[in-house]
Amino acid sequence: MKEMRKLQITKGGTYIATLPKEWIESLGLSRGSPITLGMENGEIWISKPGQRPQVEPREIDAESFGDRKLLEIGIMASYIQGHDVTRITSGNPGNREWKTWARDALKGLVGIEIWDDSSDSIKLQNLIDPYKFDLMKMMEKFSANCASVLTDAISSLVTQNAGLASDAFDRGNELTRTYRMLMRLAMLSSKEKDLRKHFGFLSLSEVIVTVIAIREMGRIAYYAMRTAQHVPEIKGSISDAMGEKLHQMEKVTSDMQRKAFFSFMNRSLKVASQVIDTMPKVRNLYAQIHESSDFTKLASRLPMALIIRDIRAVAGYAVALADDAVLGIFS
Repeated sequence: MKEMRKLQITKGGTYIATLPKEWIESLGLSRGSPITLGMENGEIWISKPGQRPQVEPREIDAESFGDRKLLEIGIMASYIQGHDVTRITSGNPGNREWKTWARDALKGLVGIEIWDDSSDSIKLQNLIDPYKFDLMKMMEKFSANCASVLTDAISSLVTQNAGLASDAFDRGNELTRTYRMLMRLAMLSSKEKDLRKHFGFLSLSEVIVTVIAIREMGRIAYYAMRTAQHVPEIKGSISDAMGEKLHQMEKVTSDMQRKAFFSFMNRSLKVASQVIDTMPKVRNLYAQIHESSDFTKLASRLPMALIIRDIRAVAGYAVALADDAVLGIFS
């Protein structure tokens, strides 16, 4: 909503402007009500003090989605977009399967609970206050956990430690929930000026770059998890030479990921450039493993091919994160 108003000047030299009556009434304000004034990026804004601006509730028609996967995607998107309330309805009294789908979708989201459940609708309510989180510290921990999952996945493969592989996969799977919460917090900060200030963003462009960066980190987490998932599919032991190459490839890739995150957080163009320049080394190690005689002799060539492909993908998204660091420097 926009309105044109002319500034007036008082005898004391301050400026005043009238506000539309319907705007004030919609906020529950009246004459004498306190308001908060702010200025950011050349824009003056007014808000109701002591109250978080609410993102409009999201309505989802379960019948329009049709299957479990699509409904899950819809609920997840509503969550990431910052809706505190998502109401799912169905006009088909004979169909109750959508309720099971909705409840299962909540397992992948942090801080969302069923607040109201009736015969034809479910109301999902966010219970988490975003101001209680430090987004940058969460991202730092997320990055460290991604690197840990990849390292343990390769260690479990070389040492044939099935328990470690399973643990790495479970931790990687849990990172999916954290990723969605990071995206939600970042998206909310694009809508709330006070939250941007709380997270330390100086401009909206910084928020946009951070959303992109979190997206790259989510891909890193996904492929680290996939690496651990494929480890149990390798039947029998691998040669010491292949094990050494895998360790080397993982070490270079994990180092790229850590440096990429460092460059993003510290606005280091030099470190970002180092990450980008390291990618050919990962490609070379990938080729060495894939073209080796040990790989040809391996009974489980397909899962091994997927493992080294996934490590290369982590490296690729580390480069993408370094690119985001460059964008952040010039934002």
